Amino acid sequence: MFLKTLGFEWRYYLRQPSFIVTSLVFFLLPFLATATDGVRIGGGGNVLYNGTYAIAQTILIMGVFALFLLVNFIASTATRNHTSQMSELIYTRPVNPLQYQLGRFLGALLITLTVFATVPLGILVGSLMPWVDPERVGPTNFSFYLTVFFYITVPGFLAMGMIFYALTQQVRSMMAAYLTALGVFIVYVVGGTLTSEPEYREIGALLDPFALRTFGEISRYWTVFDKNQTVIALEGVLLQNRLIWLAIGGIVLVLFGNLFSFKWQQGNKKVRPTKASRVPAPSGNRIDYQASAAHQWQKFITTLGFEMSQVLFSPAMIVLMLFSIFQLSSLYAVPYGGLYGTDNWPLTQTMTGAIVDNFGLTMMIVLIYYSGEIVWRERTSGMGDIIESTPVFNAVFWVSKLLSMWAVLAVLYAVGMVFTIFFQLSQGYSNLELGLYISQLFYVELLPWMWITVLVFFIQVLSPNKYLGMLIASAYLISSLVLNQIGIEHNMWAIGGAPNVLYSDLNGYGWFLTGFNWYMLYWGALSLALSVVGYGLWQRGPESKLKDRVKLLGYQLGKSGKSLLAVSLVVFIASGGFIHYNTKILNEFVGRDEGLDRRAEYEQKFVEFENANIPVITKVNALVDIYPHQRRIEASAEVVVKNKQDTPISRVLVSYPQHTPEWNIDIPGAEIVEMMPEYRSAWLEFKKPLAPGAEIAGNISVVRDHAGFKDRDFDVALAENGTFIDNYSLFPVMGFRSDLLINDRHERRKRDLPERPRANKLEDSSKYSQSFFGKGVDFIDFETTVSTSPEQIAIAPGYLQKEWTKNGRRYFHYKMDSPMVAFYSFLSAKHEVKRDKHNGVNIEVYYDAKHSWNVDVMIQGVKDSLDYFEAEFGPYQHKQMRIIEFPGYRSFAQSFANTVPYSENIGFIADLRDPEAIDYVYYVTAHEVAHQWWGHQVGAADVQGSAILSESLSQYSAIMVLKKRYGDNQIRRFLKYELDSYLRGRSGEILEEMAFMRSENQQYIHYRKGSVVMMSILDRLGEERLNTALKQLVDNFRFNSNPYPTTLNLQAELNAVATPDEQAFIADLFEQITLYDLKLDSVTVEPLDDTYEVTLSVSGAKFAADGQGMETEQPLDEAVDIAIFTVEPSELQDDSQILYKAKHKIVSGENIITLIVSEKPYYAGVDPFVKLIDRDSGDNVKKL
Repeated sequence: MFLKTLGFEWRYYLRQPSFIVTSLVFFLLPFLATATDGVRIGGGGNVLYNGTYAIAQTILIMGVFALFLLVNFIASTATRNHTSQMSELIYTRPVNPLQYQLGRFLGALLITLTVFATVPLGILVGSLMPWVDPERVGPTNFSFYLTVFFYITVPGFLAMGMIFYALTQQVRSMMAAYLTALGVFIVYVVGGTLTSEPEYREIGALLDPFALRTFGEISRYWTVFDKNQTVIALEGVLLQNRLIWLAIGGIVLVLFGNLFSFKWQQGNKKVRPTKASRVPAPSGNRIDYQASAAHQWQKFITTLGFEMSQVLFSPAMIVLMLFSIFQLSSLYAVPYGGLYGTDNWPLTQTMTGAIVDNFGLTMMIVLIYYSGEIVWRERTSGMGDIIESTPVFNAVFWVSKLLSMWAVLAVLYAVGMVFTIFFQLSQGYSNLELGLYISQLFYVELLPWMWITVLVFFIQVLSPNKYLGMLIASAYLISSLVLNQIGIEHNMWAIGGAPNVLYSDLNGYGWFLTGFNWYMLYWGALSLALSVVGYGLWQRGPESKLKDRVKLLGYQLGKSGKSLLAVSLVVFIASGGFIHYNTKILNEFVGRDEGLDRRAEYEQKFVEFENANIPVITKVNALVDIYPHQRRIEASAEVVVKNKQDTPISRVLVSYPQHTPEWNIDIPGAEIVEMMPEYRSAWLEFKKPLAPGAEIAGNISVVRDHAGFKDRDFDVALAENGTFIDNYSLFPVMGFRSDLLINDRHERRKRDLPERPRANKLEDSSKYSQSFFGKGVDFIDFETTVSTSPEQIAIAPGYLQKEWTKNGRRYFHYKMDSPMVAFYSFLSAKHEVKRDKHNGVNIEVYYDAKHSWNVDVMIQGVKDSLDYFEAEFGPYQHKQMRIIEFPGYRSFAQSFANTVPYSENIGFIADLRDPEAIDYVYYVTAHEVAHQWWGHQVGAADVQGSAILSESLSQYSAIMVLKKRYGDNQIRRFLKYELDSYLRGRSGEILEEMAFMRSENQQYIHYRKGSVVMMSILDRLGEERLNTALKQLVDNFRFNSNPYPTTLNLQAELNAVATPDEQAFIADLFEQITLYDLKLDSVTVEPLDDTYEVTLSVSGAKFAADGQGMETEQPLDEAVDIAIFTVEPSELQDDSQILYKAKHKIVSGENIITLIVSEKPYYAGVDPFVKLIDRDSGDNVKKL
């Protein structure tokens, strides 16, 4: 019986179209992801397409979506006897329930696994295609495929299959099965959010039914080498995870799977007569009734009410609403936004973003499923022939069903809105902005879904059955997610597509709604046309084939339908033409590949001039007129240029910024001789070469202007309220632009470009007089006059000399009193201002009136930073420090001379009420103030490691200020984040990881690793010696541009104050990629008379890694912190909770340490304060 039942299920599904279609879908997606550059599922960067990481990630991601594959086959098997009404007939036979049920279940499971086996097959076949870049694939290793499939996929499918089979046996409903699958999916997504914080990752790894997070935890710190070569082993957390879910699945199947009886089929409920059966049969019916337009409105209202009640008050809708609430419940547990685990205030713009982020996939699944159910409801229930024979127009059915589907989507957003409003109030935030909720959710977000709904309804009308319609709709919606990757990038080609609508509290919607409105008119007109054709093709009657309906389309539409169709098509074509005119004629639209091709051509054409001598600007007097409401800037600058090299300059390559229709360089004796608009470049030629040492005064002018609207690449620097633009984005730049070149080595190979280093070699002394800001950037004398609208304040570096109003414009004249780096900005916005003064320095914060929470924190951060930096590194070069809020379209803070533009998203809206939270506002403020020393006083040569001098030293400086204010405990938690970010960052390296002192603008090195490295050196040298070395670096290179310092100079200054052992330690950190593997294996506690004896077993290892992450073990002989605590180290409040802390010598292998403490210990740790770069710091602390 068992084998016969299993064989029957196997043969049954092999003959089903769904088997072929799903196999094809699950094969093609990974095949395209491997064989093309347009689709990407797993891997990325330097990871091989057929390396273990890419294979595992692709299989596991596809496995999450295979949840619905399980429902399709396994739940269908469980309900087939019931839905086909064959159960009573089958179970009258002498059937062994256990063999019968297990045979059916395992047959369906085998089919599901067979379909899913096309995923690794697709990866394998894709990797063998001849057109795939050979550098992106390695030798075929079947163990990479087999281990993932048999260690993860098979147990996972078996566990989830048992659960769904048992569930469906109980409820006998495919709808319930699909809703449960949706619920599992939502819970899974929310669970991922809840367990994203480091302290919850292990729990997430254990409880993940798909093992995607389990694999993520295993491979979290894998290097590129590991990702390409490491074979997955069924051990540790992966083995535990699989056993947990197999146990859960087995228990559920045994308890609820009806393996031992068929009682659920027997139906012992007493059947009561329905209300309809008690109504007497009608007599004298008229059957010669002809439909007319009369009373159709009442019929529509009745039908609409019925459809709405069927959808909105169904149990499925209630479950969906509960799922939606649950999705957003993670807001209470995990910070949404913010940095270092510190949350932001729940602004309405943030809440709408949370709703959209959480509901995206849910909306897609609901749309696919509900559209099929709504369109096919009557035919599925067997009532189609009766209902469709009534004298009701097709349009009544179409419109009422469409409105009910729209209502489902709107209700989901409304539920999200109500929940987030409750969340805002519960968090003490009362500025609810209901208008923003409505405009964002029910216009900007809902309207595109409404147009997509029309298309999905149209597909269902054309489809011969519900499930094929769902499959086609799914294929379209999934493919629309990757259209950009396959070259279909313009939003005119994806229904519901539109330019992004950006929102900022400072600038509102700005100009971004203009283009969106036109796109919505465009898609609305098409949707109306599809609706007209859709109701014309509406199926009425059992034998109504599509071709027959098409023949009757004209009759069904009638004159009014044809007129409506014509009008909608005219509006569609006209609005599409207007969109095309704006986005491709008035403005330029450049696709991804075209943009990369242009960059490649730029390099091929001009790279020979990369090292050509160019003039250096030494003086700037700029006149900048900002017209924020007209989206226009008119600017000119009187400049002095100088040839600082020993070769004459005959011509110079010049590039001009985006959004610049007019520009000119007027230098006596020079002229623009060739324009190359395809590269936004030109040649400036001197009639008489500019001799070495010669200076010339001239003028540079630009007009930054906009016409119409764009599809993408918006100008976020120029805003109605909150303009923030730097000189490189406003004025033309002289010289070859290496920042425009392609960095991705694979894209370079595709275009036959040679390998190119990311940075000049550290030892290349010819670049020591060239600033890391770029070729030709030096210290300048600076002065500017900025005008703007009368309600706004314009700000630029320098000191305000004069402010006045003229002809309805507001003018500000600034002048810097000493040379500054030729890197400056212009800002304009309607701001509140708070001023303070500290030791002769004027401190000003310009902020939006709604974002006043942290202004005092910023001011205090500036004060404390100035105090520490002046005491340790030397005097501050300015008499003021200004912080200026700009719109959150860009999330960073940036330090210019005495001026720090600061995004509204990363500090002004931080919620700092929790005293235990890391005060990242204070830290970021200190970091930006530190740049006045590291970057503005002390520059860096344009070689490897330049960002170490500006960013890593600013990180160290800011951490020291943070430490002085908040103590070591907050620093420990901060460094845990930094170490985790570094280790994850190196795992995603696209070229190769460099040693610390040779960092090539790799943010995970100069920011994240920089924090840990500098604090490691602090731990060895102490604050006094370390700061003495840094002070000497400042003294040697303060405002020095010939030469600029390098990391060689930094290392030399550190070595000057270090012992030989400390120098070796510094060399390990600077010159190679050094990693430690410290682990607290075991701890025993033995009570003595009044004390406790603690014995720790610590294993230690030290490794040196190459750029790809391949590690070589080195001998370990280091003094490492050992500490004993009364509380978990992350919860330390004061030093009294540390029972013991001292350095102990740790060598390679096992180390036994015995200590005596005065109180009962609860936690012990090795390097618990993150002084070393430990590749897995999670095993450094143990609870006793």
